[in-house]
Amino acid sequence: MPHGCVLYRTLLYVYGVRLLRCSFRRQGHSFLGASEGEASDNAEFHAFFIDFYLILTLKFIDMITLTHTSDLELPLSARSYLDDCCHEYQSTDAWTKIAHIAYRIKRGANFLQEFVEDINRHKVDPAYSNYEYLAKRSLGYYIELLRTNEEQDITRFYLIDKMSFPALYQLMVEEILYRYWEEDLYNDNKVGCHFDKVHYDYDEIAKRYTGENATKEFFKYISTSKETLRNIDITSYSIKMKNGWEHVSNKIGYINKVWSEQKEDELIYPGDETFIHQFNENTESKYQFIVGVPPMPFSGNLLKSKVVILTLNPGYIESVNKDKCIQMDPTEKKQLLQLMREALQLHGLAIYNEYECSRVQGDHYWQKSFAKIAMDAYGKPSSEKNHPIYEDIAFLQLIGYHSEKFKYSTKIKNLPSSIFNNLLVKYLATKTDKTFLVLRSENLWKEVFGDDLWNKLEAEGRIITKGHKGMSQAITRGNIKKDNGYEKLVKVLSGK
Repeated sequence: MPHGCVLYRTLLYVYGVRLLRCSFRRQGHSFLGASEGEASDNAEFHAFFIDFYLILTLKFIDMITLTHTSDLELPLSARSYLDDCCHEYQSTDAWTKIAHIAYRIKRGANFLQEFVEDINRHKVDPAYSNYEYLAKRSLGYYIELLRTNEEQDITRFYLIDKMSFPALYQLMVEEILYRYWEEDLYNDNKVGCHFDKVHYDYDEIAKRYTGENATKEFFKYISTSKETLRNIDITSYSIKMKNGWEHVSNKIGYINKVWSEQKEDELIYPGDETFIHQFNENTESKYQFIVGVPPMPFSGNLLKSKVVILTLNPGYIESVNKDKCIQMDPTEKKQLLQLMREALQLHGLAIYNEYECSRVQGDHYWQKSFAKIAMDAYGKPSSEKNHPIYEDIAFLQLIGYHSEKFKYSTKIKNLPSSIFNNLLVKYLATKTDKTFLVLRSENLWKEVFGDDLWNKLEAEGRIITKGHKGMSQAITRGNIKKDNGYEKLVKVLSGK
C-alpha cells in the first residue's frame, strides 16, 4: 500500500478515536479508566496532533533525546505505559515511552513485576475487568511501532489474544534490545536514543509458509523476534554500541578485584541478574554460575581474528580461578584485569598477552590446547610469548559466566547477553570472512546461527566441527577429524 494511503488511514483512525472519546465525555460518559484523570477535549486534540506530527514526519523515529539518570525507575506511572484509555497514557507519545523503557532495560531494569502488579491492582475493581487486555494491547502497539511504525490488525487479533502478558513483555524487550543503542550528546547530560530500522513485511513472511500447518507456523514465527535478527543490519560500530558487556568492564575497573564473594561485586550482564540468581538458587553447586570472577563471554581479538572457537562457557576451578588469582601481586592483578576489560569492550588484541598472569588465570588452558596446531601452522611452540596464534584465534562462549560444569537451560537463549551474542554471531558470520570451529554443543550453536546462515557457512567451508560429541577442546588432528577439519584450520592460520 502506498505510504500516503497508510498515512491517510492512520490519520482517520487517530482522529476518529479522539472524536469518539470527546463525544462520549460531552454526553456524560467516560471511557474505562477515565476516573483516574479525565482528559479535556483540548488535551485529546492536543494528543492527536502530537501523534499526527510523528506519523507525518517520521517513517521510523530517528532519535529521542533523554536526560541521563542513575534512577532505573520509570519516570511515569505504570498506568501511563499500559492503559491506552487514560489521560496519563495519552500525555506522552509512544516513542518516548519506548525510549524510557529501552534506556533502563539497557542498564538491567526489569519492569515485568511492576507491570503485573499494576494489572492485578486494577483488576480487583470491576470497572477495570479488562485492564490486562488493555495492557497487552499497549505492549502490542509498542512492538508494532518497532516493527512497522504502525498499529497492525495482526497484533490485535493474534499476538494480544494468544500470548500471555509476560510473553508479550519478553517479546517487546527482545525487539528493543536488538534495535536500541545510544550516544552521549554532550549537552546538559543528554543522551540520544536510537532504534535501528528493521521493517516487518507480514505478507512476505506469510508466503514462506505452505501446507496445512502454514498458518500455525506463521503465527508461531511472528511471536518471536527471529525476523528482526534475520533482517537487521549490523556494523562494527553498532555492535560496539549495543555491547552491554562494556557495563561489566566498567564495573571491573571500579571494584578492581579478581575475585569477590560480595553481592555488590557481582559481575553480570545488565538484565541477566534475575535468571542467574534463580538458576543458582535451584541448581546444584557444581552447575551454578560463579559471578564473583570476571566473566569471559569472549576473549582474544574477536573482531579481527582468523578463527573463532565456539564453545559453551568458561570453566571454574577454585584453586586456579580464585586461589592463583588472589595470590598474584598488585601489578599482575592490574595487568590481568586490563586484559579482561579490553576483551569485554571488544578491544582485545589476543587471548594471551606478554604477561604471564594472562596464562596463569586459566592454568595455561589454551596454551595446552593449541600445542599441536601452533607447531603445525607456525612452526613455533604455543608456550612462546606473543605467539601469533593468540591473535589469530579468538573464542566465543554460549554464555559468559564461569561454572564447574555446564547445565543448559532453555531460558538462556532469552537473556539480554544472549540477544547480544546473536547480534555478534551474525556480524562475525556476515560481515567478516572468519572460520568458525565448533568445539562443544554443535546443536545449540546451530540454533544460534539459524539454519539458513549455518548452511551458507557450511557451503563456504567456514564451519568446522569435530564430528563427534566428545568434550575435549584439544586442537589436534585426532580430535578435529570431520572433513579434514584440522588440515583446513592449519591452512587458514598459516595462510598457505
